[in-house]
Amino acid sequence: MKSIFLKRTYLLFPIAFIFFCSLYGCKKAWLEAKVDQSQAVPSTVKDFQAMLDNVNNINITGGSFQEIAADGHYYTDAVWNTYKGRENENIYTWSNNNPYLGNLSNSYWSSDYKKIAITNVVLDELAKVNNESPQELANIKGQALFIRSMFFFFFAQVYAPAYEKEKAAELLGIPLRLSSDISIPSTRSSLKATYDRIILDLLMAKDLLPDNALFLSRASKNAVKGLLARTYLIMGDYTNALKYSNEYLQVKNRLLDFNIISASANFIGNNTEIEFVNLLPQFLADIRGNYLIEQNLLDLYNENDLRKTRYFRTSSAGIQFKGTYGSTASDLFCGIATDEIYLIRAECYARTGNLTLAMKDLNDLIRTRWAKNPDGSTKYVDRNATSETDALRIILEERKKEFILRNLRWSDLKRLNLDDRFKVTLSRTIGGTTYTLEPGSYRYAFPIPQDIIAMTGMQQNPGWP
Repeated sequence: MKSIFLKRTYLLFPIAFIFFCSLYGCKKAWLEAKVDQSQAVPSTVKDFQAMLDNVNNINITGGSFQEIAADGHYYTDAVWNTYKGRENENIYTWSNNNPYLGNLSNSYWSSDYKKIAITNVVLDELAKVNNESPQELANIKGQALFIRSMFFFFFAQVYAPAYEKEKAAELLGIPLRLSSDISIPSTRSSLKATYDRIILDLLMAKDLLPDNALFLSRASKNAVKGLLARTYLIMGDYTNALKYSNEYLQVKNRLLDFNIISASANFIGNNTEIEFVNLLPQFLADIRGNYLIEQNLLDLYNENDLRKTRYFRTSSAGIQFKGTYGSTASDLFCGIATDEIYLIRAECYARTGNLTLAMKDLNDLIRTRWAKNPDGSTKYVDRNATSETDALRIILEERKKEFILRNLRWSDLKRLNLDDRFKVTLSRTIGGTTYTLEPGSYRYAFPIPQDIIAMTGMQQNPGWP
């Protein structure tokens, strides 16, 4: 993470044992850990901000399950053999054949709940402070609530089923850790309670945060609106998703003209569309060179669609992605950006019956991704839709094409599988063995690591041994 972030902050309070205990059932030995409380407890705005400004921790989502498990890419058999015995093996084949995924060392579960623990420490200690600027305290609280809600959202995409309003109260959600008190046992909430909490945290954060953040690595009021729009879309609440995408775009609606990006560039980089920076982990960046794009995905792009050359390169290995909004080629952006909000609003307009505005948003976005004539006019021809289904097919295909390695495709697959018009069966063949993921399969909610189940006694996701 480079220029799009503030300076790296490495302030670490000796509360690390909380991060490990926050979800693991708090074994007696951990509870008896000795800590110098005079050093352990943050107490000033500067302390709290330093904890939240640790961008190498807070602004990186711990796992990449969604991208490895989604469609549109593949690994060669030779590369696959190097992943045998690692968590990629289970994720890529939608299975639990290798015990690595069930170990406490599972990178996603442990690292992201540590981040949630950080926000809980900030929120708990912040409530005890009364000698600091109320405005600064409100800003810190808003940042912590936003970050916690964001990681709850990420967890729900991996470990909970697709949101169905009629069933949400009965379906299993995720553990909602709302306190830094490690003696409180971890239990699973319902799916409804999970999303209710995400929304509640975001609504509180929206009223506390400034209109504009000092750095893109900090939350702003508009970043909250973007995540609210994304969350409501996942929930199928198109009225509220439309409301918050409208509010976002009233503040920020400028799009990046892909004509100014060199076809030879190795990444797109920091740009006007970014509202909040979050990145996929270096773990995925390290394997990105082996993450090969399927030819049928590349074939979806028109020859005049500049994403075909700005997003991808073709080498002897195959088709590789290079279109990240990160500050370097290895920073894989998955935060909040304006292009996503345009497509959220377009989909919501289509689903609420306004095809004209749906296609206007779609055309306004794609026109910025299209080549121009010598006179500067666009080669893009506006698209029209004759029905809701027609509009949605166009918009959903553009989501697939726009959001490569943005941590969004898996969520789309899960929610669209609830609609017979758009559900798909995923399939991939490795070493002569074909693996299939059917629409609505229980395997869309990954198994909670067995160590966590053993320590907490919480219920495993249905279907998994």
